Amino acid sequence: MMKYFYNEDTIVALSTPLGNGAIAVIRMSGKSALLITNNLVRQKVTTNNARRAIFTELCDFEDQNLIDEVVITFFNLPKSYTGEDVVEISCHCNPLIIDSIIRETIKLGARIAEPGEFTFRAFMNNKFDLSRAEAVAEVIQARTRQSLNQSMRHLEGRLFENITKIKNEILSYLSLVEINLDFSDEEIVALPLIELNSRIENTINRLHRLKNTYDYGRLLREGIKLLLIGKANVGKSSLLNLLLGKERAIVSNIPGTTRDYLEVGLQIDGIAVQAVDTAGIRHTTDTVEVIGVSRTLEQLKSSDIAICIFEGNLPLSEDDDKLIEILAYSRERIRFVVVANKIDLGENKNTIEKLESLSFPFLKVSVMAKKGINKLKKELKRQLLRDQSLEAEEIVITSSRHRNVIEATIAALRHASNALRKNSTEEIISVDLRLALDKLGEITGETTSEDILNHIFQNFCIGK
Repeated sequence: MMKYFYNEDTIVALSTPLGNGAIAVIRMSGKSALLITNNLVRQKVTTNNARRAIFTELCDFEDQNLIDEVVITFFNLPKSYTGEDVVEISCHCNPLIIDSIIRETIKLGARIAEPGEFTFRAFMNNKFDLSRAEAVAEVIQARTRQSLNQSMRHLEGRLFENITKIKNEILSYLSLVEINLDFSDEEIVALPLIELNSRIENTINRLHRLKNTYDYGRLLREGIKLLLIGKANVGKSSLLNLLLGKERAIVSNIPGTTRDYLEVGLQIDGIAVQAVDTAGIRHTTDTVEVIGVSRTLEQLKSSDIAICIFEGNLPLSEDDDKLIEILAYSRERIRFVVVANKIDLGENKNTIEKLESLSFPFLKVSVMAKKGINKLKKELKRQLLRDQSLEAEEIVITSSRHRNVIEATIAALRHASNALRKNSTEEIISVDLRLALDKLGEITGETTSEDILNHIFQNFCIGK
């Protein structure tokens, strides 16, 4: 069963976040939206003044007591966000006023919208395809400029256009196969099978390229977890403050100042980063510090990348040796960048040689003198984004659902290609090509199951 009944009732919800502010926007959509509105406002709204801002008083229905002075904007179908009659009520951003207005609309027949229901109705009324509907949530949730740019491209329909072109290619292959099938008795061949197979392989390569953008897209959308580890007083907190651009972590010459982990959000060259400053790795009998070190090791398990910091000006200590053991044990699961800090105070030759021999990316920096930090940022990004050319891609997929659909499409096309090589019948090849078309239709919403639709839209915020 579909969760939403897009053409049966009128929905209402607050479309702006609660909190201190000048204006809040309450949105209604459905066949009764205009009727409900006109039962509450002093100046009536008609189709003649649709898409115009109307300043009026809004009162309760029963006693006509003033609730607020508001601005009403009416968007008549189909020229609205949802494709239905939509009314937007701009009122003062006071929770009491907002609650009163919504209560009055409910008394007159509206109901509270489900999460994402406005966008769901827009999709069901063919205002845009499913990939653009998903992009609405991406735009709202974007945390960096690059992530926002990609989300806006999806919202503009660039992904839809790309997928449509590939679908048309597959449809042309299917047409050729079926022409061959229709004229098989007359030995007429619309296109040699070898040439058809070559075209299918080209389409597979295009899909592979699109699928391979996902890792970069995931970085843009979800961000990464970056761990800073090292012995006590090695400069982890100072480096975190430098990356963040402000004082966030407490810095002290006293070992053990950071006794538990500290998480902060920042950006590194357009990638959202959750950076974690951890307790120093060291032998200690202090109960609190022991717990802190244990939590550091737990944080390591869930990190995407870690900066391992050593003092480049001093001989390696017993605590440093412990960290090197951790590096060796975890190298298959975690990406590490090894950093020799405090080189402004000189370089210990044995320490530098030992760190260089660990076969990890290695940099020499001075947090105090702010040297080598830009190189460190570039190396972090290089480690996370092995294929730097992906940054130049016009379209990047950011959804695991899209990646899975593309993988299934590639599998169907690959099966068709193998069937062609084996001189299988046109009926078999046709089935595989139709499966590929159906799979791609899941991205645009043409062949998407009800369960998937419900899952996508329930992850939206209420009011969108």
